[in-house]
Amino acid sequence: MAVLTANGERTEGHLQFIQLLRNPYDTLLLRLHDGLSAAGYADSFPSWGTNIFYCLKDGGLRLVELADRTHTTKQAMSYTVNRLEEAGYVERVADPKDGRAKIIRMTQRGWEIRRIGEGIIGEVEEECVRRLGKERMRQFEELIQEVSTVVAEAEERDRGVRDSNLG
Repeated sequence: MAVLTANGERTEGHLQFIQLLRNPYDTLLLRLHDGLSAAGYADSFPSWGTNIFYCLKDGGLRLVELADRTHTTKQAMSYTVNRLEEAGYVERVADPKDGRAKIIRMTQRGWEIRRIGEGIIGEVEEECVRRLGKERMRQFEELIQEVSTVVAEAEERDRGVRDSNLG
């Protein structure tokens, strides 16, 4: 755990909180990309992560909805969707509710890479269970969910303070 000195600096030898959360995720993304590349999906990118494929699992979404769910800008999501479309992982189809709008949905190739990606992630999780044990993994899952809640509540509170200062 990071310890703060009297002047608010972190003591040497301790990872900052954000790195404790980010390092395993970054490593998982690299392992996922390596596994996908080995399975014939070398045109995938670690920066795509798993969010887009997860969000599209129940069908399709409009670009704005996809950007909101993945916490990115519409412009950044548009760029990523264009790359995914060029690689054959997603397609844009007319929205049945509004013919002017487009729905982004996975293609067969998109479903295939998702299935393989889920297998790779499952292998990593199984490796963690073998190494740490079921009980420690259950405790980890509970703790990370609690940390996620604390961070989300703090962000929500801070956003409310920022918004009240603007108006």
